[in-house]
Amino acid sequence: MPPIEPLESSSPQPMSSNWYLLTVRSKKREVFLKYLKFAIDQNKLEEFFLDIKIPQDSVYEDMVLLNLSNFKTASTYLKKVECFQNIERKPLQSTQVNRMLGIL
Repeated sequence: MPPIEPLESSSPQPMSSNWYLLTVRSKKREVFLKYLKFAIDQNKLEEFFLDIKIPQDSVYEDMVLLNLSNFKTASTYLKKVECFQNIERKPLQSTQVNRMLGIL
């Protein structure tokens, strides 16, 4: 009987993620997104910032939707990004996210 091989400890763990609403300084969303993408690439933060979406309606012009795997770690980095203003601590429900993205 061959020896039993141990499971690889580096196998990916199932990741839970939540959508959060982030506000940026007035009329600075595009600038913020540029700096955020730069920070994610430079600091290798892809595991924390899973997705970035821009709400459709003009009412949300200073807001960004972020899908985060770890709120605490991500918010630490977000506070350092140019034009960042605030992030809601409570995750959004999927119906809220879909409505903001114009998905019915």
